[in-house]
Amino acid sequence: MPRATVADVLGPGGELSRLLPGWESRPQQVAMADLVAQGLSGPSHVICEAPTGVGKSFAYLIPVIQHALAQNTKVVISTATIALQEQLVRKDIPLLQQIFPELKAVLVKGRQNYVSIRRLGLAYDGQQALFETREDAQALRQIADWAHNEAEIGDKEELGWEPSHAVWRLVQSDRTNCLGRKCPEFGSCFFYAARQRMEGAQLLVVNHHLYFSDLGLREEAGGILPPHQVVVFDEAHALEDVATDHLGVEVSAAQVRWFLDTLWSVRGKGLLADPRREDARGAVEGVRRANEDLWLGVGRLAEGRSDETVRISAAHPVENPLSPALDELAQALDRLKSRAGDDNEATELTAQATRALEMAGGIRRVLAGEDSGLVCYATVPKERRSPSLSARPLSVATMLKEQLFDRMRTVVLTSATLAADDSERFLFLRRRIGLDGGAAKRLDSPFDYQAQARILINESVLDPNSESFADAMARWLGRYAVEAEGGIFVLFTSYRQLQAVHDRVRPQLDRLRRFVLRHGDGMARSQMIELFKRTGDAVLFGTSSFWEGVDVPGNALRHVVIAKLPFEVPNHPVVESRLNEIRKRGGNPFVERQVPEAILRLKQGFGRLIRTRTDTGTVAIMDHRVATASYGRYFLRALPSCPTTVFRLADELVPAG
Repeated sequence: MPRATVADVLGPGGELSRLLPGWESRPQQVAMADLVAQGLSGPSHVICEAPTGVGKSFAYLIPVIQHALAQNTKVVISTATIALQEQLVRKDIPLLQQIFPELKAVLVKGRQNYVSIRRLGLAYDGQQALFETREDAQALRQIADWAHNEAEIGDKEELGWEPSHAVWRLVQSDRTNCLGRKCPEFGSCFFYAARQRMEGAQLLVVNHHLYFSDLGLREEAGGILPPHQVVVFDEAHALEDVATDHLGVEVSAAQVRWFLDTLWSVRGKGLLADPRREDARGAVEGVRRANEDLWLGVGRLAEGRSDETVRISAAHPVENPLSPALDELAQALDRLKSRAGDDNEATELTAQATRALEMAGGIRRVLAGEDSGLVCYATVPKERRSPSLSARPLSVATMLKEQLFDRMRTVVLTSATLAADDSERFLFLRRRIGLDGGAAKRLDSPFDYQAQARILINESVLDPNSESFADAMARWLGRYAVEAEGGIFVLFTSYRQLQAVHDRVRPQLDRLRRFVLRHGDGMARSQMIELFKRTGDAVLFGTSSFWEGVDVPGNALRHVVIAKLPFEVPNHPVVESRLNEIRKRGGNPFVERQVPEAILRLKQGFGRLIRTRTDTGTVAIMDHRVATASYGRYFLRALPSCPTTVFRLADELVPAG
């Protein structure tokens, strides 16, 4: 039976102290576990800011496991990063299963991660008509061999290599063309086997993207997560951004082209290569022409602009030839169903017709302009990337309140960075996500920051966007690296500034024999982190994705250099609209939104430094505004109390004597 209290597991002399030699009970961890337990018994929602070192995973896992087993119910754990998912599934939960042996937990992945045996068979039989290269045909045969002879759970990660998009999209499980129990392969379906494992488990581990995608599909009875009344959002500081993406619409030029190539490519391959289906090929070519015309019109919106994004409104209309062409294609595919040879063929044609209609509707929704609380905009990249049309909710607060908080028994929100001030009200978070009431607590850090860390602050009033700032920062960094032991993270808010500083200081770092890693050089983020850890004294130049979710304990990371305060880009259409909404109601958007948002991001960047009780190091903030602006004190107040030294970056502009 589950233990009566969390102290039986986490407290001094508890189960974990007997299971793990050297385990130390932490009062902050026990306090968080008690808070979650109260929320579950209340019931009420819970907000808990738990700094690094508290051990928040165990602090919420133990009470939710006790609740799930006692009530014979399911609990969903949602994370923002793969790293935390892997920690939970491979380390934390297996350890706790030694205490709770009846516990079953599964990692839940999106449907598109699983191979469909039925679709694989269709693709295999028609591969000559479908694939343009020998490599793709060979990849299909390898997938077939794996799926029939080796696969245990049938997800793409188990395959061990990354198939091309052109191949995988033809064999992945897809809700729009699933036959369900009518499928001849239902008994061997990997996706439904995964659903069976979900049904038999008490803990379901997902990521935020899957959870909010599923939340939208639940309204149409198309979700994959089973009914549940408790969900824990770890790394909950990311909720607003993820919900904004997944409760909106996006269609890109590349997405349309990939879809068309699946049907009928310029080389005569695809679903319509069968002579019996040639009637629909003309509709495909019509969509292809309309696709090019639409994006030419979208591109004209951005002419003469430095920004990559532009609002769609009555003042910036775009003619839409694509949606009617997609409608015609859907009708043509529907007509082919009457001549389909079997249910497999009819289902595939229905799925492609549905996809055409969904794209047509998404494009219409964006190009109709902003209404019903949507921000509609086009993204026209300066580099050779695909343009896109997007509609994002102006606010997710009402949707989350109605679809999440009002329907769930208990929602637990936790992260190392949830509070934008030093109170337990969490007003900034609550306004953004629509959460009223519930229990809330900010925990103290178990680390001794006075002894473990120090802060360097530049007070020279240099414009952080200027060339002189990049010059001064490069000079300072070159000198700093001479004496700095251990690894250095140099964090930027833009790749342009990263490149400017990197290019200026790189020759000196090479002379110092410092191994240098630069975000944007083509290496995967995970590979960069592993190389950085192994090197021990590397210098890594990174942008936004390195500000959070990176764990490098010990001497491998002893210094974090922050170039600029991480304010949101104010001219992005969604951000701009949210700032304007605050102005409309008489508020101050800088104080109410921009400063709190930047404080949370700065806390994330600062948090890369101290990961264990034995870590030591320095955080250097190059942006003078933290020292000279009236709002700078709010940033400093949000950081742990550390010894602080002020210096003048402008002195680096003076040539060395």
